[in-house]
Amino acid sequence: MRVRTKSHGALSGLDGDDHAQYHTDERGDERYAPLYDGPLQTAMVTVSSAELLALNATPKTLIAAPGGGKALILVAAELWLDYNGAAYAGIAAGEDLTIKYSNAAGATLATIETTGFLDATADALRYVEPTTTAAITPVANAPLVLHLLTGEITTGDSPLKLRLLYREITLAWGIEDG
Repeated sequence: MRVRTKSHGALSGLDGDDHAQYHTDERGDERYAPLYDGPLQTAMVTVSSAELLALNATPKTLIAAPGGGKALILVAAELWLDYNGAAYAGIAAGEDLTIKYSNAAGATLATIETTGFLDATADALRYVEPTTTAAITPVANAPLVLHLLTGEITTGDSPLKLRLLYREITLAWGIEDG
């Protein structure tokens, strides 16, 4: 049996960009630059047990403010309770973790139920994406913080590890990063 092979190296006319329906990096960058001028970024943060015990009064900065004319957009977060030996106690209804802009009074981007998570007696994982179904208004030059909505947790000794997926965007149309 004879097998025929063709060499595609001899094809011509493929160097022109005459297929606007196909994605190219240049076309994609032009189309999405106003919204997604920065690549997806990842931040890893550890919240100590001392920080967790004071999280209502003192929110923990997760990602620093990006600078003038820019805003952070939370895409998703993974929260890992690294169980150490003493479960957190004093967790009441409504005492949820939140990821917010700026501080305790900032706009809430995501909420994580603490019951069954922070009071676990083994390692535990939660995954969260922004909870709003409406458009958010990005806050210029604001950090993302972790906050406990009400009260303080009374005991516990496990660190909380976060992996955050986010974007940094430019807030003015047509401004190029330089």
